[in-house]
Amino acid sequence: MRPGARHDTGKSHMAEGDDAIRRWCRDGDERWFERFYHAHATPLWRMLVLRGVDRDAAYDVVAEAFSRLIQQVCQRPEAPRALLYRIALNLVTDRFRRSRVRAVSDTDPDTLGHAGPPVELTEEARRLLTLLDPSEQNLLLMRYWLGMTHREVAEVLECPEGTVRRRAAALLQRLQETFDET
Repeated sequence: MRPGARHDTGKSHMAEGDDAIRRWCRDGDERWFERFYHAHATPLWRMLVLRGVDRDAAYDVVAEAFSRLIQQVCQRPEAPRALLYRIALNLVTDRFRRSRVRAVSDTDPDTLGHAGPPVELTEEARRLLTLLDPSEQNLLLMRYWLGMTHREVAEVLECPEGTVRRRAAALLQRLQETFDET
């Protein structure tokens, strides 16, 4: 299934995906890798599109992230989802540097609707996101749009869980104050 296609991406399915990749590393059965892919490809693609990556480029990033994951994950399978997102975010950062991909403010609402995000972002929410730098956008999108826990976000960003908690709270406060001023 191609990322962006509709299928269930509930949290239990995502947790199952993490266990699946560990089984794939242990047993070598490709069905386990497919389960991990199906659990994580679409949410990752959706996040990339929301971050302003062109839909087709997002497919490429997801494919490249999984390709690189395959090369690395069995060496440290304890946090496969975190590793996947870290790889993808690094790839996006490289793409932004090389080609100046459009910003979140230019994201086509129809693209977001096609991806079927679990939470619709209003025009105001998109505008507020543009006030943040990319690392702040990543933190908020992973935590509140994808529903990752503070711990999972900390694994992706390679920082302490407490730092993620404080930064998320401070960012929400800052956005609330900006929203209240408008």
